[in-house]
Amino acid sequence: MTGAALAAPYIPASDSTVLTQVPVTSQVQRLRRTLANDPANLDAALELSRAWLSAGRRDGDPRFFSYVQATLASWTGRQDAPVDALILMATALQSTHRFAEAQSLLERALQLDPRNAQAWLTQATLLQVLGDFTAAENACRRLIGITDQRIALACIASAQSMHGKLDSSYRALQRVAQDDTRMDTSVRSWLLGQLGEMAVRLDDGDAAERHFAAALLANPDDNYLKGELADLYLRRSQPAAVIELLAGLEAQDALLLRLAIAERHLGGTRWTSMYEARYREALRDGESIHLREHARYLLEVRGDAMAALQAAERNWRVQREPADIRIYWQAATAARSDSLDVIMRWAAANGYQDATLRARP
Repeated sequence: MTGAALAAPYIPASDSTVLTQVPVTSQVQRLRRTLANDPANLDAALELSRAWLSAGRRDGDPRFFSYVQATLASWTGRQDAPVDALILMATALQSTHRFAEAQSLLERALQLDPRNAQAWLTQATLLQVLGDFTAAENACRRLIGITDQRIALACIASAQSMHGKLDSSYRALQRVAQDDTRMDTSVRSWLLGQLGEMAVRLDDGDAAERHFAAALLANPDDNYLKGELADLYLRRSQPAAVIELLAGLEAQDALLLRLAIAERHLGGTRWTSMYEARYREALRDGESIHLREHARYLLEVRGDAMAALQAAERNWRVQREPADIRIYWQAATAARSDSLDVIMRWAAANGYQDATLRARP
């Protein structure tokens, strides 16, 4: 039950880069045969790793990220490791919350290629997840002049929105994300998703819904965005809309959680039972539990504020995305804990703004 952090978009190397690929099943079969016959084929190893990453993000299955690690281990363990292999391995490690290892690989990649845009963007994303917003902004600024200006500006706006410049960053990103048919769909979806998250923190639910819907139009298979839109529906007391959006996507732990929360408001137990069974299975198999989602389950489905607070506090030590901050705040509020003071001091020190964090009781 490992949850993947929001990954940086893939930056095409050139306008001629092929972005549409054959279905991952046939693609993987072909690439695995190629590597079995030629283990030293770096191009095949990189292409296979990208396919695994794409499948992992789509299905929310941590095994795919482990496949990336297995595919690239012989390459990244070398003194002369290829830069692309280091970046892909770092992305896989970040997706399973092995942040220190991911950061180490990205630093190696940037030492070898200081102008690698994908490495800087991935590092900026990782630093923002960890709550080091100044360092994330500095990494974003390294993108200026080495990649599409819109990506650099969007990266900077995203980092600045987290520490004191939410409104101005939102307006700047709106200008960046203006419709452009030449923009890669994954990049456009990423920009619109960022706008949706900022609109949520600005307490503009209607704008957030428009941004998320447009992002999903650009990339209908982005389950992270579906989770964000589902959370918006939950905040607006629209559980039926959550079920309409996510029904059939129960294989994703994060989306199953939203379904369980929604059905709690409607009096059902189907998805709650499914989540409980999957949680017990993960514990039995020794799999890592995504603490943010589990804290939400404990609080919003089982109503156990103290257990939720313990999970949220452990999660807070590792990552500080808006969703991490929210569940920590909500659990601390429900448990009437002094942890609220910790969050308030942190928010004040960073200039963090989020309208979903309501006044303390």
